[in-house]
Amino acid sequence: MQASPARYVGVPRMQWEQHAIVLLIVCAVLFGLLPSGFNWNYDIDSTDINTGSLGFQLQWGSVFALSALLLARAPVMAWAHVRHVNPFLWAMALYCAMTMLWSPAPTVTLKKTIQLLGLVMLGLAVQLNGKPWTHTVLVALAAITGIQLASAVAAVAFPSIGIDAYFGYAWRGVVSNKNTFGAIAALAVLLWVSVWHVKSLPPWVRWAGLFLSAACVLLSTSSTSLTIAVLGPTVFFVLRRQHVGSSLWLLRVVVLMVMVLVALLHGFFVVEGHYPSRTELLAPFASLFGKSADLTGRSDIWAPLMLEIDRHWVQGVGYGAFWLGPGSASQPVLDTLPWVPYQAHNGYLDMFNELGAIGLVLFAGVVVSHSVSLAKLMAYDRPAAALFSALMVTTLVSNLSESSLFRSVEFPFLLFVLSSVTVTSTLLRQRMAMAKPADGGTRPGTDAKPRRQRVRAGRRAAWRYPV
Repeated sequence: MQASPARYVGVPRMQWEQHAIVLLIVCAVLFGLLPSGFNWNYDIDSTDINTGSLGFQLQWGSVFALSALLLARAPVMAWAHVRHVNPFLWAMALYCAMTMLWSPAPTVTLKKTIQLLGLVMLGLAVQLNGKPWTHTVLVALAAITGIQLASAVAAVAFPSIGIDAYFGYAWRGVVSNKNTFGAIAALAVLLWVSVWHVKSLPPWVRWAGLFLSAACVLLSTSSTSLTIAVLGPTVFFVLRRQHVGSSLWLLRVVVLMVMVLVALLHGFFVVEGHYPSRTELLAPFASLFGKSADLTGRSDIWAPLMLEIDRHWVQGVGYGAFWLGPGSASQPVLDTLPWVPYQAHNGYLDMFNELGAIGLVLFAGVVVSHSVSLAKLMAYDRPAAALFSALMVTTLVSNLSESSLFRSVEFPFLLFVLSSVTVTSTLLRQRMAMAKPADGGTRPGTDAKPRRQRVRAGRRAAWRYPV
C-alpha cells in the first residue's frame, strides 16, 4: 500500500516572507524566459547572457540577494536543506569554480559559477515556505500563462516582435526565439496535467490553460517542443500510478525495452552487415517532423567542435568560457561557419567541451543521485515524483538539440536545479514529519519542553534524518 503524501513541515514564515517567495518564483520565470534586460531588439548579438549586461546583472542579482536574505532569516532550516542538496550538484559547482584556473575567460567563468550557486540558493529559498509542490507549480503556471497571453497579443498586434518570418512565420511571442516559445508551451502542457487533480482549480481554468499551451506548441512550429509536449505527459501518466501489482514493474518494463532494442540492433546487423550509423538512426524520426537527419545543420557545428574538444577533453576549456562570440575561444569553430552560433545545439557536447570528461562524470552523478531521490519520493508522494521524473526526462532529451543544462540561467536548467532541490527537501520534510507527531504535540510519555530545548531537538532531528 502506498504511503500517504508527505506532510510539509516548514518553519513558520511571516506574511511578507511568503509574498517574497511568490515574488521569487514569478521573477525567476520572467527573467529566465524574457529577453535579457527586457530588450526586444533581435538584431543585436546574443552575448548578454554570457558576458552579463547591466540589466541582466540587476535582474538576477536582485533574485539571488532576496534568496540569500530569506535563507539568512531561517539559518537552522536552511542549513538542514543545504546539507541534503544533491551532493554531485555541489561537486559540479566546485569543479566549475576550479576551471577558472585554466579558463581563457576566468571572469566569465566566475560569473557563471556565481549564477549556478544563485540558482541553488533560489531553490532553497523556495523550500522555506513549507508548502506543497503544487503551490510552486501554480505560481509558475500563472507567470507562464501571462507570457503566453502577452505573446499572443504580440504576434497579432506587433508581428515584428511576435513572429519570426525567417522560420516560416513561426510564433516566438515576447521571448527570444521560436524554440524557447515552444519549449515554454511544452512545459506548460506538462504542468497543467500535473495539477489536474487540484480541486481548488476550476475546470475551465485547466482546460483553457491546456488548450492555450497546446496551441502555442503548434504555432511555434518547433519539432523538439512538440516531442517534449507528448513525452512529458506520457512519462507523468506512466509514473503517476502503479499499474502492476509488483513494486518492480517499472524495472521490468525497462529491462523489456532494453531487450527489444538489443534484438532490433541484432536484426539490423544481420540484414545490413553493420550497426546503424547516427544518420540511419535519426532519419526515421527526423522525417516525421520534416527535418533532415543532421538535425537541421547542427552537425556543421559539431564536426569542428570535436576538434576543439580533443585539445582539452579531460578537464575542459573552462565553464562558460567558449561561446563568447568572435575573438573568443570559439573562433576556430566560427571560421568554418557562415553564421555566429552561441552554443553547439547539443548540451552534452557543450558540457564535454567546457567541463571535459570530469564534468561529464560529475553530471552523470547528478542524474543518478537525482534518480535515486525520485525513487525514494515515489513511496511518499507519487504525483510529485512523477512530475519531477517527467521534468528530468524531458530536460535530458531536449538538451540533445538545445544546450540548456549548466548553461547560465537558462530556464530548463533553472527548472532542473529547482526540481532537484525540491525533491531532496521534500524527503527531508517527510523524515522530519515522521519523527514528529502529526498534531505537533509532544511524544507519548514526555512532558512539554521549554522553547530552547525544542529548538535544540529540532536541530538534532535535522542532522539525524539524512535523505
